[in-house]
Amino acid sequence: MKTNKKLSVKPLLAVVLVLTMMLTACSSKQDNTSSAGGNAKDENGGYKDKLKISTAQLTEVKDGQMNNEFHKFWTDKFNIEWDYNYVQWDSWAEKLRLWINSGDLPDVASWNYVHGDFMNYVDQGLLYKFPDDWKERWPNIAAAYKLTGLGDKLEELTGGTYILPKPVYFENKPADPLTNQIGVIALRKDWAEAVGFELKDAYTTSELMEYARLVKEKDPGKLGSKLVPISYNADDALTNIIMANSEHSRVESAFYKGEDGKFHWGPADPETLTGLKLMQQAYKEGLLNPEFYTWKNNEGSDNFRVKGVAAITSLGGLASYRKDMDTQMKKNLGVDSDELVHTAIVLGDDGKYRNLEQPNFWSSLIFSPDINKEKFERIMDLIDYSTSKEGQLLLNMGFEGTDWKYDDNKELVSLLPEGTSLEDKYPARFEGLYVLGDDFSIINPAIKKEYRDRSVKLYQDKAKLGVEGGKLATYDWDVQLYDSKAKSQASFEYQNEYANLILQPGDLEANWKKWVESKQSLVQPVLDELNNLNK
Repeated sequence: MKTNKKLSVKPLLAVVLVLTMMLTACSSKQDNTSSAGGNAKDENGGYKDKLKISTAQLTEVKDGQMNNEFHKFWTDKFNIEWDYNYVQWDSWAEKLRLWINSGDLPDVASWNYVHGDFMNYVDQGLLYKFPDDWKERWPNIAAAYKLTGLGDKLEELTGGTYILPKPVYFENKPADPLTNQIGVIALRKDWAEAVGFELKDAYTTSELMEYARLVKEKDPGKLGSKLVPISYNADDALTNIIMANSEHSRVESAFYKGEDGKFHWGPADPETLTGLKLMQQAYKEGLLNPEFYTWKNNEGSDNFRVKGVAAITSLGGLASYRKDMDTQMKKNLGVDSDELVHTAIVLGDDGKYRNLEQPNFWSSLIFSPDINKEKFERIMDLIDYSTSKEGQLLLNMGFEGTDWKYDDNKELVSLLPEGTSLEDKYPARFEGLYVLGDDFSIINPAIKKEYRDRSVKLYQDKAKLGVEGGKLATYDWDVQLYDSKAKSQASFEYQNEYANLILQPGDLEANWKKWVESKQSLVQPVLDELNNLNK
């Protein structure tokens, strides 16, 4: 037996070596075929093999909508057949959570980033890990990705790349520091002129209330009981009255590190009470609609742009919002909004500007952990092209010479018929959507230059006022990326909480103090955890 064993060793080793070499060669051949075969290109630079790629996006695609030259360009250029999955806004979070946890995630999907969930998904291997050299291969994506800030932070935590946060701004960032686009209002300038109210670029909350009083008293629009002096819903009131006076009153900045080096809860700050008092005063005087806190979505702004019965409404800082207001007023009121609308930013009653520092990302792209190399690379090739200057022009303007051109001054000029948009011509444009549309809106000629210039000016005013004596709530990565059961439990719908407070009978300050005390059992554990982070 011993002799036989010794005699059998060499032949066995030989067999093992031969098998190993064969497997290695086979594996190498398969890898090369996989890498080259799936994304091999023909003599014209086109992809030889068509890939069917599943995707989940918030853009609805109806039957026949993709049968146009725009979609054909993308599918032909990258030789892709889309397996499209429409995700509705209201079910977005839950549907993606189910898909991810069940292992049914499409090849690529748009996901609204949640830090705690992300870390769990990475730990469980539920998201695709990018190759280490991806930034060298896809430089356009890498450049936009770096500007989000979030990408680098997550690499520090996970040791790799598992997600593509979507940059809000890439090459057209309007100001630095970047502030949240909220905190811009629109008022009826024809009514302001009629009641002798000065037009300015910035107003305190009390100044806007005084304008509303004048309009209510003199009724320049002859609207009687239909008049809504300040047309805010609960969230608008939080933004333009309470946050204007207390930068840490919103959920995004409620937990913050103070000058004493300790963490605090903004709704308990005296400045929040200041905002609540102004909000209650506006309500009691009838400047706010009696049912403002029940309004949903666009009900507040519709009083201004659709019904024409409001003196002030919340607008937001994007030029596209101003364009939409103009469209709505022409359609519903038959008026030129340029003659009637003035936009401005809102200050606290102490004259200081407050807002939230805006992180340069919103939502993200994620990939199935089971996606093969060929599909991943093909998608990344598409996204990289879409992030280039050429790709951005195509996504946002359509085809040069057909949908747009450069004028003699090298300025973009839209060739679309008046009153139509690119979305009208090419519905459901979702391909390569990585850089958000906010970036291109700064230079998009489909939006009036006056609206774009005004938007940029207000952004720059916000940045200047925020730095020079203002109170910007800085984006604290330690807080924003901190996740715990206690923090999840201490999440409140502040706009509703504040509305309830100003509606309660009795003394507002006493009610506010009771409310603050009632929340301490949920708030204090979070403060304790945050204060212990750096110990």
